[in-house]
Amino acid sequence: MTHVEMMAEMMVARRELARAMELLRKSVALRPDYPDAINNLGVLYVRQGKNGEAEQQFTACIRIAPNFDQAYLNLARLYVLEQEKEKARGILQTLLKLQPDHKLAQQALGMLN
Repeated sequence: MTHVEMMAEMMVARRELARAMELLRKSVALRPDYPDAINNLGVLYVRQGKNGEAEQQFTACIRIAPNFDQAYLNLARLYVLEQEKEKARGILQTLLKLQPDHKLAQQALGMLN
């Protein structure tokens, strides 16, 4: 975790979401290949109800770091929130192809079936 990301987490804890968003955008701009920052930016977009932007971040994170499991899980959660259960299943199945023993993905897929 970078210094900027730690500051962003502090801002989220303080409910200063605009400042946290600014910091995470800065982190992604500085290190566009750093999946943690991209994923965290997506999570913050979900918290703000900006689901389209969140989907873009999670998808970018998966493209950059195909084994970054948290992005798959977050994208699946987002699809469930949007009542897109088939998309959620597909994302979880993709994760399980990469990481067949992933317990959370197995559990989440079981809950969707």
